[in-house]
Amino acid sequence: MPRTIFLSAGHGGTDPGAVANGYIERDLAIELRLMIANELKNTYKVEPKVDPNPNKLVQTLAWLKGKFLGKDILFDIHWNAGGGTGIEVIVPEVSSNFERTLAQTLADRISAITGWKKRGGGVKRESDTARKRLGWMRPNAENILIEICFIDNKTDMAVYQSNKVTIAKVIAQILYNFSKI
Repeated sequence: MPRTIFLSAGHGGTDPGAVANGYIERDLAIELRLMIANELKNTYKVEPKVDPNPNKLVQTLAWLKGKFLGKDILFDIHWNAGGGTGIEVIVPEVSSNFERTLAQTLADRISAITGWKKRGGGVKRESDTARKRLGWMRPNAENILIEICFIDNKTDMAVYQSNKVTIAKVIAQILYNFSKI
């Protein structure tokens, strides 16, 4: 039986996430989540689960409880901020081989499309983030949090805007392929 894919827009409701260069992280994440979901539905005939747009992350985490199995994929979409460049994919502190391989595949493929550097090799443990511990890593599932690029880097955002459809297609393809493992 294939794994369920859950797509989260990272921020929602009154939580805008990072804001820079005329972009709001929440809106970017919702848009990308919708593109990935549509690609999964239209190309792969997979109906992913998605979080409600009005939910803040804390509400989404509460909503997740008991809805997924340990083998399911929970994919959270974010943008980085704070003066940097590149992509990184975050896995739990104690991560499975599945999580590490999925994260590295995402980082490698998106970096190849965009030319972005892979921060820290592309994959980081949650303890290597500024927050050190992430609520997203707690549900009993295969947990991935992607920081697409830096919202406060004009070059990163120009590259993202030029490639967002391709990025969404590649993420959907990777998630679909991993859901079959």
